[in-house]
Order: sequence, then C-alpha cells, then structure tokens
Amino acid sequence: MTSKLKKQLLEEYRNIFINSFEAGGGYGFRFYHGVRMMRYCEAFLRLPSFKHIKINRDALAIAALFADVGKVRAINKRGELVYGSKGDREHAKSGALLVSWYISKYLKDKKLMNFIQEIIREQQGIRQMTIESKLVKDADRLDNYGFIQIWRHITYAHYDKRNIDRLNEFWIKEAWRRKAKDYLKKFNFPIIKKIALERFKKLDYLLKEINKEMNGRDIDKFI
Repeated sequence: MTSKLKKQLLEEYRNIFINSFEAGGGYGFRFYHGVRMMRYCEAFLRLPSFKHIKINRDALAIAALFADVGKVRAINKRGELVYGSKGDREHAKSGALLVSWYISKYLKDKKLMNFIQEIIREQQGIRQMTIESKLVKDADRLDNYGFIQIWRHITYAHYDKRNIDRLNEFWIKEAWRRKAKDYLKKFNFPIIKKIALERFKKLDYLLKEINKEMNGRDIDKFI
C-alpha cells in the first residue's frame, strides 16, 4: 500500500467516525480504535512469529482499519454510537457490505476488495478461517486490554454521571477483571496473547493502586 493510499483511507475513516461519540470512549473513539487496529496489525507482521508466513499485508491493514465501519449504522440522530443496537450487534455483516462504498474510489483491485470484505465479515463469527482474519480479530481483542481502558472508564463514568468509584465497581463487583483474564484464552496467537497479558497485569496493578488512593489506604504503609 502506498503512503498516499494509506493517507486517503485514514482520512476517509476519520470522516466517518470523528464526530460520533460513545459512552465508553467519548468523541471520535471509534476512529482512533480503527487506527490502533491498523497499527497493531502492521506491528504484528514485524514479530518473528509472522515474518516468514505469507500474509496479504494490504488486505490486513485495510480490513483492520475498517473492521468496525458497519457501526456507522449504530449511530443515532444525536451522533451517539448505541451499544447493543442492531447496528452494533451486526456491524461485521453490514461492514462487509459498506466497506466497498467507502473505499472503492481509492481501491480498484476487485480481488483485494473481496478479500477485505471477507476479513471484515469473519469478525462476526466465532472462528476466523484466514490468518488475516485471525490477526484482525486478535488486534480487536488486544485493544480491550491495557491503560486505554482507564480512558474508556472515565468517559463512561461521566456519561453515567458517576465518580471514580465506578472503576472498582466495574472491575471487581461486576467481575470484569475475571472476565478479562478468562478472555485471554480466546486469542488466536500465543504472542499476541502474551502482549495482552502484559497489558492486563499493568492495568490490574494500576486499578488496585487507584482504589487504594481513592480510599486513603495508600497511607497505611507509613503508619
């Protein structure tokens, strides 16, 4: 993919989502999520595990960026991306159809376009059949780990008119700590799972420290 094409695609995706907002992420979150997905997949290909495997780099990068394009149908009249709506639940299916509408002006290779659509469509299912589809799925999973989740929690607390206590409630009382740990089993590739585990450990530590400060318990060690 040329730098010109990449720039055009990034700008196209930016225009779709930059003015939308969602409870867990705020304004433009879906755009930045797509950019990270693309960057993750580009970085994966530099890992020793994938250096000698035949992978369609262009299809991988473009599908990663536009993986959530179908969520445009989950945006209501106020510009809010509504979680759990039909547009949200079926975003992979609709995204596979919509992606060509957005990128066909830049991409004329029909074979490549069909493969991009296939990768996006396969994100909906439990299993992905191609290595490109598996990498995009793991990129999406990876973005649910790490310090980025702090930002999502902050915006969600603001949306829900809650305070910092919402962090601990979500992580512990609603068992998302356990769920996140269990979800590690779903990664397709051990090396990406390892990266996610490192993110999980750092996030878990940070949330524990935040909880201590929130309750004034960080002073206890000086008593």
